[in-house]
Amino acid sequence: MSLHQDYQVYIDQLEQYKTETIELRDKVKSSEQGHNNEIVNEMRLLQTLLGQVVEKSGKSFSQSLSAIENGSSLEVSHGIDREADEILNIMHYALEDNRIDLYLQPIVTLPARKVLHYEAYSRVRDDKGEVIFPSQYIKLAEDSGLVSTLDNLLLFRCIQVIRRLGTRKPNMRFFCNISSVSLNDKEFFPQFIDFMLDNQELADRLVFEFTQQDVLRQPNSIWQSLSSLGKRGFRFSMDNVQVINHDLSDLAARYFKYVKLSPELLLDGNIDIDRNDIKEAYKRYEIEVIIEKIESDAKLVEILDCGFDRGQGYLFGEPVLSSDITNKL
Repeated sequence: MSLHQDYQVYIDQLEQYKTETIELRDKVKSSEQGHNNEIVNEMRLLQTLLGQVVEKSGKSFSQSLSAIENGSSLEVSHGIDREADEILNIMHYALEDNRIDLYLQPIVTLPARKVLHYEAYSRVRDDKGEVIFPSQYIKLAEDSGLVSTLDNLLLFRCIQVIRRLGTRKPNMRFFCNISSVSLNDKEFFPQFIDFMLDNQELADRLVFEFTQQDVLRQPNSIWQSLSSLGKRGFRFSMDNVQVINHDLSDLAARYFKYVKLSPELLLDGNIDIDRNDIKEAYKRYEIEVIIEKIESDAKLVEILDCGFDRGQGYLFGEPVLSSDITNKL
């Protein structure tokens, strides 16, 4: 009888473990399904994007070649002169062969220089591994309509970094520039808005950056679409600021969280507001000021004297291949 009772206890425990195992399996399956759906959605987006890349870059390549003036050239890295048609050719095949890399530059606290966030940049490599910098191809990319493709690839690579980062560095954000060409691209911009709305969990990680010129000149229809992202928690940044006396209440209403100012603009003796009051003026609207393009200790000293505590520039680190950074995070 004692053996029989023990046997029944073990049978009951076995049934309990079996039930728990089934429940656990269902939970894992559900979790994997959700993760797989996420991957599938991103892969579909990438497939669509790459398909458009091949089509658009092919058309733009042939059209742009016919429009290039004879003898025009662009200077690229390491002192090599390349013709404009060669640059277009490199871009076309770099897009097809996946030779567009993500680089990250730190945004730091001052004066401690602790890394807070990163700004994302695209870098194009030719078939020999030489880097072609944006200053050398961006005008051609804009004229040929390829810049929106570059923006979207940049964004997609940023999302991949964020996925790999997971829950580490929860307050770290990645700044992605969105060009005026992309904002007005009737294929890409609606896809961009829809994808972000479907991935609201990225709101705490991504900051979309626009130039002051775009902030002032883009039509209301664009800002209505971007406002839908702002209402879901996404935040924006403004760079390339030429005039400081902008409407801060309007910026805050448009969900701007950051504004980047250059040392030259900040230290210009002709600005209307006292330099020591600029940070506080933005702070009243919960907008953080980042002083960008800091390249010398002398400039840094002047910036610190004005009370600014966020900086970016070659003094703190140049853009580095994303894999070299994320492996250390």
